[in-house]
Amino acid sequence: MRVRTGLCLLACCCVGLTACTADPHKGPNTTVVTPHVGRPVPPSSAQAALSREAFTPYAALGESSNDGLAPNESDFALTAACMSAAGYPNVSPNDIPIGIRIGGGMAFSQPWGNWGYLGAADAQQYGFLMPPGSALADLGIDAQPGSLPSLPSAEQSAASKCAGIVQNFSKGTESKALAGIQTIGNDIANDVLRDAAVKTATTGWVTCMTKNGYSFHQPNDVFFQEIQNVYNGGKQGPINITPGASVSNSARQAQIATAVSDSGCTQSTDLAGIYFAVQASYEQQLVNSNQQALNAAVQQYRAAYKSELKKLSAQLKTAKAQPFPKVKPKRVVH
Repeated sequence: MRVRTGLCLLACCCVGLTACTADPHKGPNTTVVTPHVGRPVPPSSAQAALSREAFTPYAALGESSNDGLAPNESDFALTAACMSAAGYPNVSPNDIPIGIRIGGGMAFSQPWGNWGYLGAADAQQYGFLMPPGSALADLGIDAQPGSLPSLPSAEQSAASKCAGIVQNFSKGTESKALAGIQTIGNDIANDVLRDAAVKTATTGWVTCMTKNGYSFHQPNDVFFQEIQNVYNGGKQGPINITPGASVSNSARQAQIATAVSDSGCTQSTDLAGIYFAVQASYEQQLVNSNQQALNAAVQQYRAAYKSELKKLSAQLKTAKAQPFPKVKPKRVVH
């Protein structure tokens, strides 16, 4: 997603997932009242919590065809339209390397992050090696290796052109129609991280993990360390993950043990319940106070999308196809 520095999901598919960077403050109404949430019941999953929060549709704008604001007007829908304009309607957008941004917690998320680990059952079964979940499914991505390398050269050439066209469109909307939405998202994230209740719950989580023999400064660190341990022997630095790579049983069990502790400490401190309740309050406040600007941003994005659809045929004639690189191991940098 576009709106918060956060954790990246590792997906073995042609779609690149990257973290976000915060934009400078650009002037939305940022006045908020600190919520008093107590100890709310934690959500059943990160995605369940996000589906009820006011800012989620705006954070998903342009990346989900199901955001409720611009139905079927996403990067993936544009990719499909581009391939159809090129004469190849049956090539799946999943096979084309366009970038999406997931993490942090504003629209799509896997069950780990600043709120700790969600779900004792998943922690015990998978740990941090669980398969991609609803975050990608909501985007229409199956998270499996794409079939693009096996397609005829003409289809690959068209896909290469479409990937460039969609990337340019996405960059353009991020700096124009979606810039204000990104700024509000960053303001929400900063409000949550500064919130006293969230800080207290996080401190409790750190203390709990320390008692269990783990040394972490924040919940978001756990995933990165465990992936380093599993794939890099505990060494710091980039991690090479080859799709389908096997994991030793000892490494798998060790990271499951960490995940179970993470889940238990999250539950005992109610970190997830507090975090998402606080976030929901700040989201609603900033959506309410910036509703007119948000509506204008949606209209601007939809106009840009419709304009882009009309230009596809002309752009395909002038776009240059770049050969797709051979599949290489994923590199993850903490």
